[in-house]
Amino acid sequence: MRQHRLTYTASSPTTAPDSGWLCGSDMTHLTAMTAAHALDRIAAWQTALRAENKAPGTVAIYTDGATRYLRWCADRNHLPMSRAALNSWIAGLLDAGAAPGTARIRQLAVRRFASWLSAGGEIRTDPFPGVKAPRVELPLVEPLTDDELRALLATCAVAQGTAEPLHHRRDEAIIRLMFETAIRSGELIDLQLDDLDPLGRLITIRRGKGGRRRVIPIGQATTEAMLAYLAERESHPLAHTSDLWLGQGTKRFGRDGLYRGLRRRAQRAGVQGFRPHRLRHTAAHRWLAAGGSESGLMAIAGWTRTDMLVRYTRARASERAAAEARRLDLGNL
Repeated sequence: MRQHRLTYTASSPTTAPDSGWLCGSDMTHLTAMTAAHALDRIAAWQTALRAENKAPGTVAIYTDGATRYLRWCADRNHLPMSRAALNSWIAGLLDAGAAPGTARIRQLAVRRFASWLSAGGEIRTDPFPGVKAPRVELPLVEPLTDDELRALLATCAVAQGTAEPLHHRRDEAIIRLMFETAIRSGELIDLQLDDLDPLGRLITIRRGKGGRRRVIPIGQATTEAMLAYLAERESHPLAHTSDLWLGQGTKRFGRDGLYRGLRRRAQRAGVQGFRPHRLRHTAAHRWLAAGGSESGLMAIAGWTRTDMLVRYTRARASERAAAEARRLDLGNL
């Protein structure tokens, strides 16, 4: 396949090829790469991301974001490798009600794609250095209370004679695993049978965020819930497959099934504002509230930056600090 090289042209009010909508004199470079040409390079970029051992979820998010942008440019006959085009797209997303976090991720995808084009010599220089990401105000996510966790677990109770108890056993094991270990939803869905060591009470996450591998311990209650699920799993039509989690009948169990199932249980339990991701926040809070170390929590949760620890635990930080202060009683001389 013939490689097309981009030619950058210094802009001026009279020579800018898209001066009707670009910001004109403050643009220092414009690219001749069309959106159609850029879309043709997406498949090769996907391959490059996989060759870098990026997680499948990361590859999907990046390619989706870049593809959306390039199609937007193609529909409007905009040249994609310019700050004005990217800023116009991001501003439009925000004006239409997109979450700042979503806009931020999609902008990052476009910037990563442009960097890859530049590194490969397909464009002469990266057109987006110094472009600021949308400001994101992180929401304060309250962890679930112990009573709410008990209510969730109660919906998984299996009475004698219950028809098709597999999904009850599975969901109890999942809920316990998530609020004990802070495992990510994607990591949980990807678990295989061989990743579970019930004797050692360990679970291996082979490909966490950033492609990192880690081993997490599980307690007695979670282990017993996992064993109860595995006993039911043996009679499933797909028991011969390697996936740890199975759906009803001949269905596999994926992210959509996880979200729908847990939300239904939250409704039955009367838990308001439930999202599966709240279980990760809950696990982080419970770890620290029980006296666990910050370094231990980071290892269990798969974090490499302390700002992530703060993000997931700040909702009850004052409460934990007050309990610790009372325990230390430093004013007692």
